Amino acid sequence: MKRKASLIFGLSLFVAFAAIGQTAPAKKPAAGSSNCYGEWIALFRERGAKPVPNGSHEVIISIRNEQGSQCYIGKVDVSEGKIMPPILIQKQDGSFEPVGALGKQLDPTWLASQNKDTLYEIVDGASMTFYTTEKEFGKLFFYKFLNDKPKANKVAPPPSALVKN
Repeated sequence: MKRKASLIFGLSLFVAFAAIGQTAPAKKPAAGSSNCYGEWIALFRERGAKPVPNGSHEVIISIRNEQGSQCYIGKVDVSEGKIMPPILIQKQDGSFEPVGALGKQLDPTWLASQNKDTLYEIVDGASMTFYTTEKEFGKLFFYKFLNDKPKANKVAPPPSALVKN
């Protein structure tokens, strides 16, 4: 029963990712950005993230395909370090609605190769990358748990500024 529930959850999660990519109008990622996924993944790799506690959390939902990536604000529940359905996407008015299924599915070959025990884990502030039959990739970034930017070292002034003759 637990395995069946996990599989159903997985399918709903992946359908949700796929549906986001199909229902959203084509638009540029963040202002001045040509690759929102690349920017988010680089930031998380640079800084790392704190563990995500149980509860409901805002996330960045990244959907990418051959044409590029689009990122959206979303919300998801977390329990014991794992993503729990449903995935919600924020609308222009600030409300959140469940991501609807439009018939897209997870790539069955990809899904069969995944470890069902770790499929929904959050590692270093992000979900694993999901893959659909439409060749789209999805990833959630828990941006509020990103580590602070490392502080730069203070450069020493020249000796003449510190040592008096």
